[in-house]
Amino acid sequence: MDKASNLVGQIYDAVFDTGIWPQLLCSLADYCGVENAALVVTDPSIHFSSVITPRADPYVVSQYAEKWWAHDPTAATTASMPVGRITSLADTGREKFFCSRFYNDYWRHSGLGAERLATNLSTDRGGFSSIVLQAPARRDRIGADTVKRFSYFIPHLVRAVGLARNLQRAAFETSLLKTGKHGPSATSTAIIDRERRVLFADSGAERLFSEGRGISIIKGRLRFAEERSHAALQAALSTCSATGVSAPHARRIAVRPKPDAMPYSVEIRPIRIASTAPGAPVPSALIHISNPELDRDQCLVVLQKRFGLTPAEARLALEMRKGDGRAAAARRCGISINTARTHLTSIFGKTGVTRQAELIKVLIELE
Repeated sequence: MDKASNLVGQIYDAVFDTGIWPQLLCSLADYCGVENAALVVTDPSIHFSSVITPRADPYVVSQYAEKWWAHDPTAATTASMPVGRITSLADTGREKFFCSRFYNDYWRHSGLGAERLATNLSTDRGGFSSIVLQAPARRDRIGADTVKRFSYFIPHLVRAVGLARNLQRAAFETSLLKTGKHGPSATSTAIIDRERRVLFADSGAERLFSEGRGISIIKGRLRFAEERSHAALQAALSTCSATGVSAPHARRIAVRPKPDAMPYSVEIRPIRIASTAPGAPVPSALIHISNPELDRDQCLVVLQKRFGLTPAEARLALEMRKGDGRAAAARRCGISINTARTHLTSIFGKTGVTRQAELIKVLIELE
């Protein structure tokens, strides 16, 4: 029982140090009497898969993460099960497994047996993280004692992974708070990894991505519609992910939602968050997207509340801020010069100024 207690302690230590997982998996495999143990994390929404399995052939592991996870017939069975329930090859169907391309083209050459036990530790949006115990190829069976021993650790593994995921999300939210965002803002924020996978996004960013106006999510990855802007994003992420003594600088990229619209200003800033969720993608960059249209809408609201301007007066005041004259501002607002003159008289009275230059100064100071 001492070995089991020590293993439980390692499980909770791994909440704060993901580097413990390889040795923890080896110890779990030995205690349960199997050849190998693996922690498998998949997230189809961002086309991500990760496997931590120290005793398996590294080439076999890399092939699974790059390709075969999407064809694994046992993965669909595991993903459909509730957290904590043990599944075996019988749940997938032995005939189905042995007839699959996954087994015949890949798994039979892995050096591991087909028999397995697995349980989900977490599930989210069709993805899951699970622990898998695998039998040796030379003795391809799993006994009742292994099931009993494995069952003992499952509640602790589920609890530990849940704690790690909560810590990871808290770390993301803390990073966003440090950027100075308090309440509604014209700036939307997301966290991505070096492969452009979106790991976290605030409500503004999610709304912007769903609209697909110059910036969208394709197969879980951030994509800029303009090739030039997208290439700049790739270059910035490469810099953010680079290791070195000096920290990489933030970069700004202009992304135009449509040809005749004002461009978004996208700031890409390196982020350093230690991954606490085992097998999870590693954050690489913090993305701030400034939406000039939203900024304009907020300015209109502020002008109306602060000075009592009508919506039409507030729109004209904002156009006057550009400094190219009353006629140009009237044209952009779609009003006549006489109407603009009437609005300006009212705007001057409400803001306490007498000249256009004074109005522009008030507007700049307000901003």
